[in-house]
Amino acid sequence: MFGYVMANASTLSKEEKEIYKAHYCGLCKILREQYGQKAIMVLSYDMVFLEMVLADIADADEEKGKERCLPHPVKEHEYIITKYTRYASDMQMLLGYYSLLDKVRDEGKGKSEEKKMRVLLPELEKKYPRISTTLKNGLKTIEDNEEKNIKDPEEMALLFGKILGEVFVYDDTSFFRDDLRSLGCGLGRFIYLLDAWCDRKKDRKEGAYNPLSDDITEDEIKEMLLDAAAAASAAFERLPLDQHVFILRNILYSGIWSKFREDKK
Repeated sequence: MFGYVMANASTLSKEEKEIYKAHYCGLCKILREQYGQKAIMVLSYDMVFLEMVLADIADADEEKGKERCLPHPVKEHEYIITKYTRYASDMQMLLGYYSLLDKVRDEGKGKSEEKKMRVLLPELEKKYPRISTTLKNGLKTIEDNEEKNIKDPEEMALLFGKILGEVFVYDDTSFFRDDLRSLGCGLGRFIYLLDAWCDRKKDRKEGAYNPLSDDITEDEIKEMLLDAAAAASAAFERLPLDQHVFILRNILYSGIWSKFREDKK
């Protein structure tokens, strides 16, 4: 259910593309250093957005460098790391584990990878008890509703939104915690709804659960997506962002709609 929160590269300048890619490479670097080379299987641009938002709010120092890596061994590439990159890396692993667990349950795939990642869970849960509790409780409710075949996309999306909202709150004492929570919640709702829309045909064919009714129209899902995106955008615009605000706005106002546009083709 990840891979939706990314930039629309076609409307970024060359410099903006380089900055965005450098933050991605920074997250990849830290993910590999903390969890090993295989950890990149859960890497996505979603947590790059989170890291860049948190770093921008705090006006965080940036560690810049160049390196070759196993995924790209030929040419050196730039990376940018901030104090929030490690947090984003941890959240990538935490969310990535449960995403993989969901895949194992639904498709029976990824069992060995899930088993290897499971050993990391106790340490992450101990480090982030607030987020871990919200994540486990929220996913359990989602799973229960799926088993009951509840067809309420707004309710289901809100459950996932609350999970991502908690992930966006790095510090629960921060002055900006409410807006960050609202930003994450809106994005979470959007991701859940768009994922359901993109998977609707496959789920119908395989007899898998999907919160959307079989007769839902494009206009109806678009209205739901617009409402979720508007909630995220309203919270985003209240945050004191300046350094990379053009890249972040590109993601929020254009990039997140890429899969929806592709589905229409």
